[in-house]
Amino acid sequence: MISLTKMLTGKATVSEVITYGGDPSLIPEKLRELRRNIRPVVVLNVTARCNLRCIHCYADADFDADFDDSKKAKELSTGEIKRFIDELVEIRTPVLLFSGGEPLLRKDIFELASYASKKGIRCSLSTNGTLITEETADKLKEAGFDYVGVSVDGLEKTNDFFRGRKHAFKKALKGLINAKNAGLLTGIRFTVTRYNLKDVKGVIDVLAEEEIPRFCLYHLVPSGRADFKDDISLKERRELIDWLMEKAIELVDEGHNTEVLTVDNPADAVYAYLKLVKEDAEYAAKILEFIKYRGGDGSGERLANVDMYGNVHPNQFWWDYTCGNIREQSFKEIWLNPKDELLLKLRRKLDFIRGDKCGICRFKEVCGGFRLRALRAGDLWGNDPDCYLSRAEIYGDSLSY
Repeated sequence: MISLTKMLTGKATVSEVITYGGDPSLIPEKLRELRRNIRPVVVLNVTARCNLRCIHCYADADFDADFDDSKKAKELSTGEIKRFIDELVEIRTPVLLFSGGEPLLRKDIFELASYASKKGIRCSLSTNGTLITEETADKLKEAGFDYVGVSVDGLEKTNDFFRGRKHAFKKALKGLINAKNAGLLTGIRFTVTRYNLKDVKGVIDVLAEEEIPRFCLYHLVPSGRADFKDDISLKERRELIDWLMEKAIELVDEGHNTEVLTVDNPADAVYAYLKLVKEDAEYAAKILEFIKYRGGDGSGERLANVDMYGNVHPNQFWWDYTCGNIREQSFKEIWLNPKDELLLKLRRKLDFIRGDKCGICRFKEVCGGFRLRALRAGDLWGNDPDCYLSRAEIYGDSLSY
């Protein structure tokens, strides 16, 4: 997750509160500690059930009408999730993100969040937003959620097409506003595809108008019902990031308390750095130090996923690979004392990355590509097919920086 706003203007809103408790002076040290102790941010998918049928769902979630008691019985119970939370407390996990399916369809979601938040874990919710009434928003706040991210993948016509249901956009926007009015930090999660690229500007305009403090642009990861055929071109991606950087600065200049971030493409941070170094080399050097601490894609190291059946994955898009199961082995043992070959290699990825771009890129240490996308393209350690950096930007005047 890369905050373009933080990089370009020095200001951040939601990201510092969620991950670092709101003290920006602690960020470099916190990042060192996160990497040193492998304290992962954890995405927990609490159910496969959903009230929508999104065409690009990474979880390939079950539509509500098709979800029966036999499927529900296979999912982690309240007690199993609480025991898992106890382990996260023990290893000092900073953030637990509740996802799905649609997590609000689990009746115990407020109980689970309350249990985690009271033990010191910051809780976030990833939701389609359509179920957040004013009453639900108040319950989310009371349960201890710090942040609610609502998936909005276009303006009304586009979003409703993506969601497979009329009025999904209106309900999602209403839910987002309800959450904001309840005192929760809120944001929009937008997965860019060839079908909704044209709507990015309009969605950010809505966000600014409603003073929603966060816009997260997710680069598509081929998983579940999403595929490479749904993605945008490299030219379109580069132009989009150019526009987002300009927009991030514009929003701050206009007095909006809005942060623009991108997710699942670490090349964005390098590209922003290369833009900055032309304007202010001294400031850019500080930004480079910042992204060095981030270390690019954190899958399998600083990011973990546990699905609704207890399977542990390197990230939430990697469900075709399982590192263990918390019903059979403690998460602490799986993560902190890994025997799994993939986890071990992801934590030493610089030893394995190859290819005529990623393999010899001068920014390999701070980026390294998004490994799962490279795998989907045919080679886990090869080039990330979504890297839009030019050869000149990758090689520079020399192989050092």
